[in-house]
Amino acid sequence: MNNQELLGKILPFIGIILMAGLIGWGLATANGNTPAGFAEGDQAPDFSLPMVGGGEFKLSELKGEKNVLLYFQEGIMCPPCWYQQVDLEKQKAEFDALDTEIVMITVDPPGALAQAKAQYGISSALLYDNSLSASAKYDVLQDSMHPGERPGHVFVLIDKQGTIRWRYSAYKPPQNGDHHSGGTGTMYVPVDFILNSIKTGLSAQGAGTP
Repeated sequence: MNNQELLGKILPFIGIILMAGLIGWGLATANGNTPAGFAEGDQAPDFSLPMVGGGEFKLSELKGEKNVLLYFQEGIMCPPCWYQQVDLEKQKAEFDALDTEIVMITVDPPGALAQAKAQYGISSALLYDNSLSASAKYDVLQDSMHPGERPGHVFVLIDKQGTIRWRYSAYKPPQNGDHHSGGTGTMYVPVDFILNSIKTGLSAQGAGTP
């Protein structure tokens, strides 16, 4: 078989592979699952998610009205994640003074989340991201003890103009890449650090670490 005959047999297969790749890319983009900008200074990607207790939350509806603190967490199997929210709400007056609304996002069935919300006495908006669409847009699925399955303990501050002013992941995986052991992260961040980071972020000076 000469080179021309060989090339003639290979080219159709290359075309099929390329076409499959383009179709896959197109589907991911159409579904909104491709990670969008999430660095400080970027425009926050919009999303819409159902709220525990009824209704739909759409981020863009708060644009021009409120700063928003998105709090992604790992779900009902993580008690410290819920204690984090309890302590955030204990200092609600300070968040109100910064004109900042706290919005918690996690997975798990809505019925289980409703029970957890009642158990911990949470009053802030609680969204369930069962499709992982918002978690993917904000690229928080790798900041997690369950990478690719659940969002990790991540905070994202979005100002009234829709700009990301601060992003902080509480989970730091080990250098060997094993998310399930040896990480240096925590499932709780001091509330004073969060408040100070919001103040700093809103003044466009950036934010540090606790």
